[in-house]
Amino acid sequence: MAVLDATPDKLDLLIAAQGAKTGPDWLEALRAAGRDGFRALGLPTPRQEDWRNLRLNALYGQSFAAADAAAPRLTWAHLQPILPKGLDCDRIAMVNGVFSDDLSAVGELPDGVVVAGLSQALATAPDRVHAVLGQVARGDRDGFAALNQAALADGAAVLVPRGVELARPVHLLHHALAPRMPVVAQPRIVIDLADNARATVIEHWRGLAGETAFVNATVEIRLGRGAKLTLIRLQTSGEKGFHIDRLASSVAGDAELDMIQIDLGGRLSRHTLDVALEGRGAAATLDGLFAIGAEQQTDTRSNVEHRARDCRLSQTWKGVAGGRARGIFNGRVHVLPGAIGTDAEMSSRNLLASREAEILPKPELEIHADEVKCAHGATVGAISEQELFYLRSRGLDAAEGRRILTRAFAEEIVDRLPFEAFREQVSGWVDRHMAQTVLTETVAKEATA
Repeated sequence: MAVLDATPDKLDLLIAAQGAKTGPDWLEALRAAGRDGFRALGLPTPRQEDWRNLRLNALYGQSFAAADAAAPRLTWAHLQPILPKGLDCDRIAMVNGVFSDDLSAVGELPDGVVVAGLSQALATAPDRVHAVLGQVARGDRDGFAALNQAALADGAAVLVPRGVELARPVHLLHHALAPRMPVVAQPRIVIDLADNARATVIEHWRGLAGETAFVNATVEIRLGRGAKLTLIRLQTSGEKGFHIDRLASSVAGDAELDMIQIDLGGRLSRHTLDVALEGRGAAATLDGLFAIGAEQQTDTRSNVEHRARDCRLSQTWKGVAGGRARGIFNGRVHVLPGAIGTDAEMSSRNLLASREAEILPKPELEIHADEVKCAHGATVGAISEQELFYLRSRGLDAAEGRRILTRAFAEEIVDRLPFEAFREQVSGWVDRHMAQTVLTETVAKEATA
């Protein structure tokens, strides 16, 4: 067991959590750079601007064991309720950061496509992994990213060669298990679409109720010229879970990253989204929803850099917070010199479902080029008493009225999900989470008032 605190001197066990210290020289050099970075950076503290609003003391001070020490067992029967409904997809399953062959299912793929555990890909296509791994995501950005790089061993890889379009979505399922003791897992996801390749990837990060697991993940994405990635991210960790990830992406000219993120679970979650629009005509659509209640915290910090001409960004982030939850969104658009023709629009819209909840939105623009069109906005409001009165006048009780209004608020993002059956499945998860966590305390107070 190792205590997670803000100093780097007790964390060798966490660095070794996934155990693998073998591999080619370049991989060990990458790990060594991560270890050096971590020892230099340590873990983030509230004194750092990027981490100022997240109450990390909920995480620090906890003791964690290496994930593989827990030796968890998981079967298909456990996964059935959470698998995407109505989807014929290829699946890579990871348990506590480690690829699970038993729970993965990959069908016939086009020539040259790799959909595999990262450890598998390192064994069968080392040169292709080497060309991507560590090239976009950098371990010197913060202590968590460095820690992930130092522990780099397993996760998942999706590698698509030039001009190939995957007919089936790829489902990357990460399951955290901690039945006997709190554990830490540090998976690495690598997605590389070469020029004009296309794919849809569904990431699902989940854990079980009552179990304390800390997932520290890095997702590394490289899109070649004209490529398109539709990326769906779901986070449904257990109520005692901790989830921190950094998504780093490089988008070449005329390529597009279309991302939808839905964040429901965990005691504390943090998502750092670094998107670099590298070539002329590159585009990103980043939409997200968080719905939290009780004592949950979630923090999303996106940084989109426009590095070339005529790049586009559309970003809509919505948040709902009840109980004493705290939601944070910080979106930064950075237009570098020469990025003429930039078109960027970002909005953060938020709904407070209780008086004790907090939502802290902070959109930012930093512009160093002429002839650009950039806009941003942020709102935080409460459930409309007038709309609630209207619903009650139609015979609905207050609890049902609040559920309908919060659901309608979230609908814009949920409805963006592709595949009808899968969309309805996720919509059901959002509805249940709203009823059971986000609105529970408010409804209970109204019932006793």
